[in-house]
Amino acid sequence: MLRFKAGDEAAFSALLRRNHSRVVNLAFRYLRDRAAAEDVAQEAFLKLYKTKERYEPRAPFGAYLLRIASNLCLSAIRRKKVRAVVGEPEEGAPEPSDPSPVASERIESNELHARVRAAVDGLPERQRLAILLNKFEGLDYQGVADQLGLSVAATKSLLHRARMTLKEQLEDYV
Repeated sequence: MLRFKAGDEAAFSALLRRNHSRVVNLAFRYLRDRAAAEDVAQEAFLKLYKTKERYEPRAPFGAYLLRIASNLCLSAIRRKKVRAVVGEPEEGAPEPSDPSPVASERIESNELHARVRAAVDGLPERQRLAILLNKFEGLDYQGVADQLGLSVAATKSLLHRARMTLKEQLEDYV
């Protein structure tokens, strides 16, 4: 990012290539819409491109970029009231065709996956984002705190509340 900030346009292409799928995946987990996730990723990189002069390396670049994407996701949710559709199978996921034990396990797994997704989608926005960043993006407490602009203690508390809510909502399944 520092090379791009200094005027190396090829460095931006490298940033895009290395980080595009990560941004799309975060946005998709948040918005549950592949097209909207692609739009958020495009908007995040456009914003990065336009504001390169303001970049200051206070945190790892990945955290900086995910923070931009997270804010864009929150804005999209507020602006468009995007709501996840629960229970739809993943695109391209095979449908179980026979009642064999393997198919039965797959059905149960899909049901559990849908319930977990619904429970995560039902969390308040900050808790949902904290869980997504921690569990799906692999950020530690400090990384999540940096993304959300919170202290580590506040992040731990936020994640604890989110986990307790999920545990309560999923106790019949797990």
